[in-house]
Amino acid sequence: MPSRSRHLGADPVLLAESVAELVRIPSVNTLQAGPRAHEHGPIGEGALARWLAARTRECGSDTVVLDEVRPGRPNVYARFPGRTDRLVVVDVHTDTVTVEHMTDPPFDGRVADGRVWGRGALDSKATLGVLLALLDGWRRDGLRPEPTLLLAGTVSEEVGGLLGATRFREWVRENDIRIDQLLVAEPTEFRPIHGLKGLVLLEVTARGVAAHSSRPDLGVNAIEAMAPVIAACVAENARLQGLAAATEVGTGTVSVTRISGGEGTNVIPDRCAVAVGRRIVPGEEPGEVVAQLSALIRAACPIPCEITSLLPQTPDGQPGTPAFYQRPDSELVRFLAETCGTTPAVAPFGTNALRYAGLARELVVFGPGSIELAHQATEYVEIADLARLATVLSAWLDPA
Repeated sequence: MPSRSRHLGADPVLLAESVAELVRIPSVNTLQAGPRAHEHGPIGEGALARWLAARTRECGSDTVVLDEVRPGRPNVYARFPGRTDRLVVVDVHTDTVTVEHMTDPPFDGRVADGRVWGRGALDSKATLGVLLALLDGWRRDGLRPEPTLLLAGTVSEEVGGLLGATRFREWVRENDIRIDQLLVAEPTEFRPIHGLKGLVLLEVTARGVAAHSSRPDLGVNAIEAMAPVIAACVAENARLQGLAAATEVGTGTVSVTRISGGEGTNVIPDRCAVAVGRRIVPGEEPGEVVAQLSALIRAACPIPCEITSLLPQTPDGQPGTPAFYQRPDSELVRFLAETCGTTPAVAPFGTNALRYAGLARELVVFGPGSIELAHQATEYVEIADLARLATVLSAWLDPA
């Protein structure tokens, strides 16, 4: 007869409260923490990390590591011994986005209307809460998962350059850890995501000469000089869209996403800056893309310009983030798709998986809910999805 813990996912009250408890611990990324976040205590992931370290010990972890990534912002690694030495990892980022625009109380974790509400309930404390509830139930029942499980709670996924994931990758390498399967928790509507575009992000600053606006001939207008740069980026994006895609991830894109310049309506601007983002597809190297895009920009700009990267270098020195891709017929992707009755997919958004290429034999992004509902003025996860996730994780980890 199946054990009680195998039916843990059918208990909506238990799963909902496990997620709600996490929501009630604010963990807004320090780069997005405004006045509302400060009203609820210290900002950042530190409080949640300390709570998670204690909670994973209660749930049966035999090794818990607090790994300081930035002051007061540690990753948490908790190992749960399995019946075999095969190692699987669940990565859940512990930071959330800003709460300044929320119309709901951001951290009340209320359970109502079949949902758990609050910042992080969907992205991505749902997976963390369900997994902790499962592990606690298995401990009480004297069960262990088939593989050895490593839970990684990583900081700074939402903004800041995936610092937690970068550090976790380094930690795995330093400790010579071999990972069989790695699941990155994100809202994917239970579709296993097997490909993501990478990114390079450049700031282009044109330097002109200021003058009175009544005598534009005496100055060099940096804003006007930026116009052909923007046009060249638009043309490059159109060129990329005309290429044949090598994988399901599609083709690269170029977008101008921010512009600033000018000191007053009566002054010819001597400076104009734009941010240019280039999404990278499998087979492209960030360094080569930066060189090609920089050459295009310099050729288009009629005045001197500076080009700098807005992203930190990867551990191997790349000025950006390579794409992630693996075949949709890999074992873990097929298992999740078949268990959930969904179709493997690729996604346009970024996740910690962009730091984990080659770190595990198999890598997938997976979780309940839609990414389109994340980062909104209200945030929630359906309790029915929590129960469904519990069933999927139990089938994957196979406690006995």
